[in-house]
Amino acid sequence: MPRKVKELRMDDVVFKPNLKPSFSEQKDTNKKTDSILIEQAIEIVNQQMKLQGLRHKTLLVYNHTMQKYVEFLNLKKVDDINKEGFMDWLESLDHLDKVTQANRFRFVSAILTRFYDNGWIKGNKFWKDVKIKVDKKVKQAAQEKKLEILLSVIDATNFIGFRDLVVVLLLYRTGIRINTLASLKEEHINFSEKMLG
Repeated sequence: MPRKVKELRMDDVVFKPNLKPSFSEQKDTNKKTDSILIEQAIEIVNQQMKLQGLRHKTLLVYNHTMQKYVEFLNLKKVDDINKEGFMDWLESLDHLDKVTQANRFRFVSAILTRFYDNGWIKGNKFWKDVKIKVDKKVKQAAQEKKLEILLSVIDATNFIGFRDLVVVLLLYRTGIRINTLASLKEEHINFSEKMLG
């Protein structure tokens, strides 16, 4: 008889590490009792991200960037993370391209958010106040000659080819988005005024 297996969803997976110190740690009054080592925190966050379905390469990039952040600020415990150090780290990225800065910021922010969600960072999410503006590159429009070449290879003698030809021309001449075009119905077309509505 097959065993019943409960379906596991991400909502069911909650990591609640035991942050209470062991008996031997309680004797040391100089240590903070709720502090967790950075390495332990990163390891737990890695497990969470793996279970969430992040790819191995993505985790490698996150970890590499976080390791550089930790090394730059010489962090030992999660309690050592603060806004001033974060801003110093961001300033150290000034020599990099804005896109690279934004990516590194995004990677570290994702891990810091996990730390916060796990209850290891107290206070506000200071990294959420930071915005790195990246100029978006405007894509060049297709040239008329290239469009003519594309249209010349479409076989318009059958329905599928004719449909493809009409789609390409509509996209080029009207600037309509592909999703809007896919949901376009006959009643949306004003044939007398040659307008889409």
